Amino acid sequence: MKSTEKNKRNIPVLLIVLDMIGAVLAAMGVLGLMEEGALEDYLLLAGGILLMTPLVLHILNRVRGR
Repeated sequence: MKSTEKNKRNIPVLLIVLDMIGAVLAAMGVLGLMEEGALEDYLLLAGGILLMTPLVLHILNRVRGR
């Protein structure tokens, strides 16, 4: 395997960390919505989804060949 192919397959660590934090926040938001449904829960859910978006966009751009 060429070194350029190996570098092309790596996902940046920062995107993985952002995705993990976003998943935790989104899960906290969903659990909060099931209990009481306060404004903070909606904000947690929205913030979690926004933090997970860069990794999804990165993967989609790689699939499209950019």
